[in-house]
Amino acid sequence: MAKRNIGAMLFNSKIISVLLAVLLWVYVVGIRGPDTTKSVEAQLMAVNVPQGYVLAGTLPTVTVTLRGPMNTLWNITGGYVTPTVDLGGRTEGSFITSVQAQVVGLTGVTVETVAPNEVNVQLERLETITVPVHAEVSGTLPLSLVLGTLRIEPGSIEVSGPGSLVSQVKDAALVVALDKLGATTSGNLTIAGDVVAYDARGNVVEGVLLSPRSAVAILPILDAATVKTVPVIPTVIGHPMSGYAVASGSCTPAIVMVTGTAAVLSRVQAVSTIAVDVSGESGSLTKQVNLVLPPGVSLLGGSKTVSCHVVIEQVVVLAIPDVPIEVRGAGSGWQVSLGTTSASVLISGTNSVVMALKSSQITAYVDVSQPPLTDGSYAVSVDGLTQGVVSAMVTPSSVDAVVQKGP
Repeated sequence: MAKRNIGAMLFNSKIISVLLAVLLWVYVVGIRGPDTTKSVEAQLMAVNVPQGYVLAGTLPTVTVTLRGPMNTLWNITGGYVTPTVDLGGRTEGSFITSVQAQVVGLTGVTVETVAPNEVNVQLERLETITVPVHAEVSGTLPLSLVLGTLRIEPGSIEVSGPGSLVSQVKDAALVVALDKLGATTSGNLTIAGDVVAYDARGNVVEGVLLSPRSAVAILPILDAATVKTVPVIPTVIGHPMSGYAVASGSCTPAIVMVTGTAAVLSRVQAVSTIAVDVSGESGSLTKQVNLVLPPGVSLLGGSKTVSCHVVIEQVVVLAIPDVPIEVRGAGSGWQVSLGTTSASVLISGTNSVVMALKSSQITAYVDVSQPPLTDGSYAVSVDGLTQGVVSAMVTPSSVDAVVQKGP
């Protein structure tokens, strides 16, 4: 009897254990939910990138399929998944590498598949250069205001990234839209913004790192009546070596902005430089010289020193025969007959100027306008000469003219 009771007790305890296990399973399934799968998008990242190298371009997003409890996966996002490509031991070049993925912060969730499971990676050397920053100005100010010489801070930035992209960058710019400044008055205006990298053709270069990323433009907004833009004219003195002459002169910058009262500026048409002496020179030269500002005039921004380039060339001679002689100044109702109707012109000047002259540009003429309007000998003059012509000799130098009152 006792044995039968013990067996019944053991049997009952097994049944209770099974029931408890079933209840525990039901409870766990109720909490976790059944196992299922879910796919999420995640950004692929590179790890163990060799020092001195960088990825060219960007890595794609990948689709990661996860397996785990339904109640865990139902609100999961790509932020819990870290797909990577391991670039340890790689060198410069293009290659295909496998994609690995890990789940972060989730219990009971595993990675089932990754698509694509391989990607193409371009690894290049990391290059860094320094480029200037300028302002890219668009729009206009009200007519009563004018923009002075603006300043950018910093004046240069570092550009880093793949060598193939960095080599394309020539400069950087801060975009300044004048028509978006709102109500403006005279004074200094400061604008901050992001800098953009450009290539030699003015196209934006993407995929590089700029440091610093932003810059500041200081814009002097001025009363238009007190500002004027005028050309810079070089002052050249002295005589080059015998057989040579000054062909041209120019300055950089070619124009400057000056400020002063409206009355003073009305008399200023150009700004000259201190003298550039070319005595004894036989070749072109460039000199740094100061500007000579008229009384009451100040330079608006920039440097008072400009770079003047003087071109000196060998003098050559050009003979132009049979140039028709025109009559000028006779007035209405007068007829003038010349004893000689054509002349020869001998022009000497710098090589580039003389060689560019055409016979049609040169005009010989006599002016009979000076009273009294009578018969006599009149000097022959020449028109059409340009800068760089040293002298022009006319043969004959004078002609006889018969002046008659017309019918």
